[in-house]
Amino acid sequence: MYVKNWFYKSADLKIKPNAMIIKETKQRRDEYMSEVFFELYKEEIAQFKPKGKAALLYCAGSAEHHSCARIFPRDIQKANIVVKSHTSYIASKVAKRVGNIEYLSINANACASSMYALHEAKMLLDWGGFDEVIIYGEEWVEDVELLLFEQLNIEIVCSDGFFMLHLTNDPKGHKGHIKSPTWIYSDSKSAFEVTKEGYMSAMSPFVGHKIDAVKMHGTSTKQNNDAEHSAVKELFGQIETIGYKEQIGHSQGCSTGVEICMLLEQFKDKKIVVNASGLGNFYGSCLLAL
Repeated sequence: MYVKNWFYKSADLKIKPNAMIIKETKQRRDEYMSEVFFELYKEEIAQFKPKGKAALLYCAGSAEHHSCARIFPRDIQKANIVVKSHTSYIASKVAKRVGNIEYLSINANACASSMYALHEAKMLLDWGGFDEVIIYGEEWVEDVELLLFEQLNIEIVCSDGFFMLHLTNDPKGHKGHIKSPTWIYSDSKSAFEVTKEGYMSAMSPFVGHKIDAVKMHGTSTKQNNDAEHSAVKELFGQIETIGYKEQIGHSQGCSTGVEICMLLEQFKDKKIVVNASGLGNFYGSCLLAL
């Protein structure tokens, strides 16, 4: 499938040791995330309106915590707090804003949400009769997210992220080619315990291909880094690796989408394997030809 258009924003302001945000949102953290992003990037979002039979895949993080206003009004019944913070409501509203959407899906596979969305997009374009698929992801850092990793003793810098990818099977004017997204579930370890074997299973279809580099999932945690680097070395030997999370933090369900957009922006004439993992149970990879 081919990338027709893309847009992203990554975190660029560190507000505490374990959190980075998109600086444009700093004064608006008590509002609904999805509404803030829509207002900030309204013109960019308008450029993604599909013309053919189209699907929208909404990427969520590991919990339905985002987009909930932090300042609760006295009359909570009128405020519809629960409804407006529910992922399905947010995804539906996004689909209406994009327009011309005939199929809507929510991908909430934690840190690997947008990799699974690529896998689903491939199926929709190849076998579902769709002309276009738009993947839409949004995430920003909240206290419940930071608490999750603190309770699990995982030192990770969580971050905001926003991205859109417009995918088709039409190569005309394409900006990148995403090939063979893989997706596996592994119960060999408990949640958050990533394994070398999981990464190897996801990347193995690309052994024997001409590969220039591997975009690491790279959480910057020792366990993930050891497992992922070991898997890459065993499958591909000494190969260039690319990592972004030390620079922009980990934007959870958005991370793969944001980082693919960064690859599209920064590289040309390269073939790059892109990795993702989520909760230690989900693994996926794809081949990005630039």
